[in-house]
Amino acid sequence: MSKAEKIQNDYPSFTIESMQYLSSGYDSEAYSVNEDLIFKFPKHGKAAVNLYKEAHVLLEIRDRLPIKVPEVKFLGKAENEGAMAFVGYEKLTGEQMTPELIDSLSEERMDELAQEIAAFFKALHSINLKSPIDGLPLDKKAKASKEFEVIKSVAFPVVSEEIREQITMIYACILTTIYTEPSCLVHNDFGASNIFFDRQTNKLCGIIDFGDIAIYDKDIDFVCLLQSQEEGFDQAFVDKVLTYYGHQNRKLLEKKNAFNQFYAQLENVVLGHVFEMEGLLEESLENLRLGIVGYEKHILIEKNYRYYI
Repeated sequence: MSKAEKIQNDYPSFTIESMQYLSSGYDSEAYSVNEDLIFKFPKHGKAAVNLYKEAHVLLEIRDRLPIKVPEVKFLGKAENEGAMAFVGYEKLTGEQMTPELIDSLSEERMDELAQEIAAFFKALHSINLKSPIDGLPLDKKAKASKEFEVIKSVAFPVVSEEIREQITMIYACILTTIYTEPSCLVHNDFGASNIFFDRQTNKLCGIIDFGDIAIYDKDIDFVCLLQSQEEGFDQAFVDKVLTYYGHQNRKLLEKKNAFNQFYAQLENVVLGHVFEMEGLLEESLENLRLGIVGYEKHILIEKNYRYYI
């Protein structure tokens, strides 16, 4: 069944006048329909579950945020409960932010943008959902345990005994640490490219891509922002966002960010395997064969596994 037929099957009275392929990510393919709608189709089972979470959270939070988010218009039934065959959204105006667009904005406008993003995070992080959604709460130890299983399956056969012992020690430390940070609703994949902006009106139009939304440590949103500087937001801008947000413990955030950068050596193996990104997987495995960079500092000396996120 084609993508158009899937839509027509669930919405027989809806007329498709045009349907144009837009892009494909790790999880979904996106299509423009009738020029004013965006339809996302999951590429695998996990993506179908994430699409379900995204759609149902957006339906509840869209009127509780200071910035527009995609309005869900169509829900495609999937065979499995808690999953979606597709979701159709109202198309946002404007364009995705790029480094070039960001460079064109005045210092005053960038300051206003930092305030807007901070206000968005404040509102998002304070939302309590009216009803629970399966799979939305994310537990750090459960997350790490799943990642360890992938590492053992994919990396252990190709690395030395010494590297296997170091990896085992990393996860033993993470899995025996008590994490006390409270959880809240988080975007979980935030960067400049998630923002739609109108050059003509000089206004922020909306924020997209809630496919990784979760109930988790709020600092993950700021770690994502800190690590997406290639998208155009520099350190000075992120500092402004944190100031306007009223972040109370930047030193702790810096430690989480530093450990997350160290942990990327392992996380990239997981991402490469799960999303079938052969280039990333091969590169990550080759780097692991050469040794875990920063192991002694982060694990044995500073015990930075306490800041796993």
